[in-house]
Amino acid sequence: MKIFLRKVRAKTLFSLLDPVRVEPLELSYLEAVSDKLGMESFIIDDLFGLLEPRDIRPHAVVLTGYNTAERDILKQATAYKKVYPETKIIVGGLHVELNREAFRVHEIDFIIHSQDLTVFHNVLGFVRGDIMELPSAGVDIRSASEDGSDHWREGIRIPVETLQRIRPARTLSGLVSDRTRYLDKKTVALVKSRIGCPYQCDFCYCKRVNDGVHVKSDYYGLLRDVQGIRANYHWVVDDVFLASRRDALDYIRAYEVMTKAAGESKSKSKSKLSLIAYLRADVIVKESDLLGKLKACGLDEVIVGFEATGNGELEEYHKQTNALDYPKVIELLRDHEIDLTALFMVRPDYGLTDFFKLSRFIKENRLDTYTLSIFTPLKGTRSYEDLKSDLLTDDPKKFDFLHLVLESRLPRLVFYGLFYWLHWRLLKSKRVRTYFWQLFSEIGHRKKKVANK
Repeated sequence: MKIFLRKVRAKTLFSLLDPVRVEPLELSYLEAVSDKLGMESFIIDDLFGLLEPRDIRPHAVVLTGYNTAERDILKQATAYKKVYPETKIIVGGLHVELNREAFRVHEIDFIIHSQDLTVFHNVLGFVRGDIMELPSAGVDIRSASEDGSDHWREGIRIPVETLQRIRPARTLSGLVSDRTRYLDKKTVALVKSRIGCPYQCDFCYCKRVNDGVHVKSDYYGLLRDVQGIRANYHWVVDDVFLASRRDALDYIRAYEVMTKAAGESKSKSKSKLSLIAYLRADVIVKESDLLGKLKACGLDEVIVGFEATGNGELEEYHKQTNALDYPKVIELLRDHEIDLTALFMVRPDYGLTDFFKLSRFIKENRLDTYTLSIFTPLKGTRSYEDLKSDLLTDDPKKFDFLHLVLESRLPRLVFYGLFYWLHWRLLKSKRVRTYFWQLFSEIGHRKKKVANK
């Protein structure tokens, strides 16, 4: 049995420069399940030039993608069904998990809305004929009624309550590692351990995935994964890497045990580790005495969601952090030589004073690397339902955090002008300048390579 595993990517403003270019980790998990069943799978991702193999008719096609790719996924499903009418079309991923009703169309056969990999395992077994009755938990199944119309059997939600035993296949990591990056940091591999998030930020769908069930990290398992991947940097894409002091101490202990074991086996290549991970500001402040140890244990860069510079906005987001701590967070990380990417969110109701306040904060705290997004209620979150009647568009590609999807207080031209004006300090960033130098060098190299053919 042959399976196409496809990452559907929508073109957005962010993708024009591709400052972040990483492998589709979710497909590596699906590849591992396919391998376990003895099925031949092919990962397809236009970003890395991984195209469909010629002269192969797949028995199943799996499509995943971000929220911005919702319509593109539906278009791909239609295109595949037209070319391969007997092929089973399967969709899944976080956006599908929270918005399965949007994918109940004739061209799609199975909608997987659970992160439990046994659900995918069962669907593949059912398609191949290994099992005659597919359990409905975690998957919606389309069937044809007698009158030719579609009937959907809606599966109950099935959250994951313990970490998955199946680890991702790493064939893809080896194929694309030299083309991955996180800004100026090249050769980046994704790793994951935690499921869900213990926090309740209102704008984020992380708290809603896995039916709200949070599963803590296994740091020993995480480090074993890291040791098996050749990369300069390993990006831990858990919604939060360390949620408490206990987490931090558990990670440090796991690192020390794993490093000692590697030393005893004389595996020097395993000793160097550079992690990129998400941390909250309140954890950094409360556990500041552990930052030096965490740096020594491989923590190279943290991504911190500041969101706003005032507690009024943070309270509306249910962020549960204190904006007064943010300058201290920045200094603590700087003192311990841990790189920081600060995340900010600009609200549509911002006035001139709000933009200037954020600009002053960035300047006074000498932030070198930061991102700015426009508040965007994501489909599948409570804020989306609350603001649905106020939305200016339903085009998924506009929900990329770079477009206004709600009416702005300022004239739109002024709002966008100020939003992009806030980015000007990034041109002074050494890391950003390095990234652009690398990017232009790569473009020049490709042009030279084409000219020599």
